[in-house]
Amino acid sequence: MRYFPVNLDLQGRKVLVVGGGPVGEGKARGLVEAGAAVTLVSPVVTTPLQEMEARGELAVRLREFAPEDLEGFFLIIGATNDPAVNKQVYDLASARNLLCNIVDHRALCNFLTPSLFNRGPIQISVSTGGVSPTIGQLIREKISDVVGPEFETLLEISAELRARAQAAIPGFNERKELLSEFAHSDALQFIIEGKEDLARALADSLLKKHLAISDQNSANESGSN
Repeated sequence: MRYFPVNLDLQGRKVLVVGGGPVGEGKARGLVEAGAAVTLVSPVVTTPLQEMEARGELAVRLREFAPEDLEGFFLIIGATNDPAVNKQVYDLASARNLLCNIVDHRALCNFLTPSLFNRGPIQISVSTGGVSPTIGQLIREKISDVVGPEFETLLEISAELRARAQAAIPGFNERKELLSEFAHSDALQFIIEGKEDLARALADSLLKKHLAISDQNSANESGSN
């Protein structure tokens, strides 16, 4: 495994995008959605990028890239159609130990951006290690056929169950068993059938069951002391 998968928290982080065409626009839009503080540098930008700047969603430096543009940034995206500029951006960023991705040039990247599938708070990333992004996109489409909106509801109930378990059951392993039993229960099928109330009732029942087990374990430990 050459690449180590991570999810970056870019909320408020300064990110530089070099290139104002459609590719740079797409990267900038995704970064803004992730909460990054995006600056884009390019002598020409698309109309949507101009509109994003007008709304205050990002900052635009309407000129050619310069080495000093890298100062103060956490992550760099290169998305120009000029190989020489892309190489310059990567070399300068690497010398500063910055995270840098030159779009569609795996050799000029110290990280890759995977194909993403989003379903509410669920995010699944698919990477082919830069070998074939189109195959990664195909796999993402296949995942979208399997992970439907019912998983959002299941996640919501599971998150509520986890919070309640953390407040009521002290043992980590006991909480883990509870959540695993719920995940592999009939809850998902209930939701698919439009019976969310039964899924929630099942969560309540399992919590009571595992709370009783936890209480009994605690009593046994106290008795043995």
